[in-house]
Amino acid sequence: MRKIAIIGGGQAGLLLAFSLIEKKYDVTLYVDRPADELLHGRMVSTTMFFANTLEVERKLGLNFWDGKAHHGQAIHVDFRAPDGSVALPLTGFLHENKGIAMDQRTKYHRWLEEYPRRGGKLVIQNVSPEDLEVISTENDLTILAAGKGNITSLFKRNESRSVHQAPPRKLAAALVVGDDLCGADSWKGLPSQSLHFNFVAGAGEYFSMPFYSHTHGPCRSFLFECVPNGPMDIFDDVTSGEEMLQRMKEAVAKVTPDQNFRMVDNIELSDPNAWLKGAFRPEVRHPAATLENGAAILGIGDTVMVNDPIAGQGANNATRMVEHYLQAILTHGDEAFTAEWMTQVFDEFWEYSGRYTTEFTNLLLNPPSESLLQVLGAAAQNSIIADDFMGHFNHPRGFWPAVDGAESAKRYLSRKEFNHAAA
Repeated sequence: MRKIAIIGGGQAGLLLAFSLIEKKYDVTLYVDRPADELLHGRMVSTTMFFANTLEVERKLGLNFWDGKAHHGQAIHVDFRAPDGSVALPLTGFLHENKGIAMDQRTKYHRWLEEYPRRGGKLVIQNVSPEDLEVISTENDLTILAAGKGNITSLFKRNESRSVHQAPPRKLAAALVVGDDLCGADSWKGLPSQSLHFNFVAGAGEYFSMPFYSHTHGPCRSFLFECVPNGPMDIFDDVTSGEEMLQRMKEAVAKVTPDQNFRMVDNIELSDPNAWLKGAFRPEVRHPAATLENGAAILGIGDTVMVNDPIAGQGANNATRMVEHYLQAILTHGDEAFTAEWMTQVFDEFWEYSGRYTTEFTNLLLNPPSESLLQVLGAAAQNSIIADDFMGHFNHPRGFWPAVDGAESAKRYLSRKEFNHAAA
């Protein structure tokens, strides 16, 4: 039985650990804090887990929230001028690609409790580079799935695949409750379980989604992506949840005054820790790192691919990476896990999936091109195009050829089913 160590208890680390123990590998999972401490800590993100991710989890019997958490059924986007006026509204239904947005504290706490029950070895330890030296000698393969911390500096930035030199957005997020936001009559004129995206020229974006958290059950998440020094960049000095709520209301009133009815006085945080702020630089890193003892370790998830959350791809990209890495490990058999093998595995994933996730995410951080506006304009007039386009958030590779220049957009829009629907 081959021994594998995984450091990190997020989507990539936990999902790969469960996948490997199902295949009878001897897996030790290292996490930096106990499950209960995670559960009662600060929220991690506002993550939408799309259909393919949910299916992977379902096959592993990790779908503990089926029937409890609401599915996001549609995506509505308002592209707005700098004054907040709507230039282009667009709604697409997700159909079989619908997902669940839920609190990662809720999810990973439950998974961390489940992991030892299935025979996995769980170690609570803040792993240092020195610890990795020991761990790497005790295992056939060591995988780093830690998206944060000094330990990730072992993996060097890939300049050819990284375009950002500074954080493109400042982030602020919160989970909120209130009848006007979460009730049956909320979100006037839109499907009740819609994801609502606002793209405001010069200001940035904010997103709201139906959400699920252990602290309140159904609630709603808000994520603000603020252009540095732009009109929404007002969260830097926030020090409490109450201040976060007030600034959220101010931001909505400032850049989308027509949406102000949704940010009413009676909204509350779903729990005192249900808010966050920050900024980071997206980048792609080399997948293999060599320790001082000569051992190679493999990076996965945010360790090697850090994307801005604007496209909602963090956990979904991690899941696709888990699927790819799992098959590569199984196929590799008893061979040594060399740095060359690690690089090959990641490069294959990059060409199949990773590059599309990164390129689409970067595309959304820039003003839309003329060809993309052509596609979006057609989608606003044709629900079949709208549904098809929005469905590719499930796997961004599907956005090609639609987003790949004028000729590719034209080719995409010429599909028979689109023309038939418009006839």
